[in-house]
Amino acid sequence: MVSERRLIILSGVGWLFDAMDVLLLSYLLLAAAPELKMGVSERAAVILANNLGMLVGASLFGRLSDVAGRRAVFMSTLLLYSLATGATAFARSHLELAAVRFVAGLGLGGELPVVASYVSELSPPERRGRNVVLLESFWSLGALAAAAVAYFLFPALGWRNAMLLLAATALYAAVIRGTLPEHKPQRRAALSIYAYFRRLAPTWYIWFALAFGYYGIFLWLPTILVRERGLTVLQSYEFMLVTTLAQLPGYFAAALLVERVGRRPVAAVFFAASALSALAFAHSQGPAQLYLAALALNFFNLGAWGVVYAYTPELFPDHVRGAATGSAGSVARLGMILGPMLYPAMGLSSLLVVTALWLSVPVAVYALPETKHRGAAEDTTSRSAHSPSGSPS
Repeated sequence: MVSERRLIILSGVGWLFDAMDVLLLSYLLLAAAPELKMGVSERAAVILANNLGMLVGASLFGRLSDVAGRRAVFMSTLLLYSLATGATAFARSHLELAAVRFVAGLGLGGELPVVASYVSELSPPERRGRNVVLLESFWSLGALAAAAVAYFLFPALGWRNAMLLLAATALYAAVIRGTLPEHKPQRRAALSIYAYFRRLAPTWYIWFALAFGYYGIFLWLPTILVRERGLTVLQSYEFMLVTTLAQLPGYFAAALLVERVGRRPVAAVFFAASALSALAFAHSQGPAQLYLAALALNFFNLGAWGVVYAYTPELFPDHVRGAATGSAGSVARLGMILGPMLYPAMGLSSLLVVTALWLSVPVAVYALPETKHRGAAEDTTSRSAHSPSGSPS
């Protein structure tokens, strides 16, 4: 049996690269825009291609992991991502960039739900939520790495060489992650995930709202800082680097609270605080207000991501967990596609839409059962035997 520390660290290394690549896209679009002659519409097309790839990848690889095993699938997704990241360096137009970002998105979308299920299944019930939130905390390390790459490597090496370097390091991460054990769900009679629709529906809404707001804000944040607040491109990179530091304590706070207080109350509070932080950022003017609002947004919203990733695998039995979590990931990618379309259409008013959406999420959270300290597969399986809908208790 693999130790919990090794499980979290080696799984988290791949998660770090996924986060770095997703968030580096916003910096990459700014850096590559002059060379590839990209305006707002061309950048939006690249973001759309990336997100479509993630939508397909989450559903495809989530289902595949229930059959082929978790490790085999997340090794494949990380390898696919690393190759596509290297190919990014050779893009000569926004259409070529969009094509390679679609392929990268397949790997990224497939990675996240599969690894979350894997860590959840190999963790003891009393530390399962904490361990998945700690896994998700590697996202903040990836976000910091993305900001650091943009701030230090893009000016020094150029964006093309920086992408080649990232591809090589991601390939190395895939190699060291290969030492983790395989885990295959128990084979049982075929049962569609839609037998658990009463759990799926609110879960899908939570994931959609979370991704819609997060990507609707964060993918455009460097552009917002330059266009709306008058920062230079380099100043926007610095702003992102500093405010991203608040993500890690947000994850640690969530990891502590989910086992002490429970999944539902922590998720509700973090979503509500994220909404208020987005509202504050929309109305911020001076540097101090901007920094405070962005720090709060990073703290609470990334903590919310950690809770949602810990909570979702616990709601479904292991023989459909990959497919169910993957379906939630696909719905999140739909939010990831639609969310970034809001700012080009509405400007800063888009943050008001995100605020309203996040304030509605606690209702969906409390439509689901509390899973603190439960054995997820055993609990959900026993309930589904009496209730085909998997209805919340």
